[in-house]
Amino acid sequence: MDFDSLLSGLPGAAPLSGMEAAWRWSPNPMFTFTAALSADREHLLQVNVRGAHNEDLVREMLAFGRERSSEFVGTGVQMCALDGFRHEGSPFDTVGVAAPKVHGYHANENPELNAVTYALFPAYHTEISGRETEEEAWGRFRKMLQPNKLDRAPVPFVKMRYDNTRTRSHSTGNERGFAQVSTLQRELGLLDGAEGSFVEWENRHGQVRRAEWTGGVCAVTFDGQERREMTVAELQELGRTDVDS
Repeated sequence: MDFDSLLSGLPGAAPLSGMEAAWRWSPNPMFTFTAALSADREHLLQVNVRGAHNEDLVREMLAFGRERSSEFVGTGVQMCALDGFRHEGSPFDTVGVAAPKVHGYHANENPELNAVTYALFPAYHTEISGRETEEEAWGRFRKMLQPNKLDRAPVPFVKMRYDNTRTRSHSTGNERGFAQVSTLQRELGLLDGAEGSFVEWENRHGQVRRAEWTGGVCAVTFDGQERREMTVAELQELGRTDVDS
């Protein structure tokens, strides 16, 4: 694919200063798109930004992604985290990567280009497990992470299901689904005294905890094995530690 001809022909496109085989274009004042070739020169790495833009941060993300592109190009992984990224003045510690079917940046206008494009985005190490299915990665990327924002707060990876007999609140189905950390903390707090209630959650490492209030005490089972009694305050601290690990 002739990336140079293709990208140079986009409205307002120009070479990215300070990086070879890289381009920047802006379809309107709200969005800035920047892309660079991968190390094998056969794939495109693209960063989309909405709102406030930082060209130095984006350039460093693309350079970081290019250097480590062999870790995700052609691997079939739907979403992965390139840990160890640092940029002065930025809180991000990771460059996230989303596969073509997950981001869909060029799916409508140019499916062939979309198929060889990987989305890079500023991320935090707590947000991505690397085991996400296509459906899970799609939901995280498009609905939860706000990957096109350079000033966003962390959205840690947590999947959970729960049932509270006192509040009558519960999750749907038998599978753990992605949730906000605030939801996990709220439901852990509401376990106090709710006989027969439970909260089950999974962190990015695949570790599963199940907290149950039964017989007047709260007990936590770790990965279906070790069982330990805890106060609700200890339980909430465990939840915080789990999602921040």
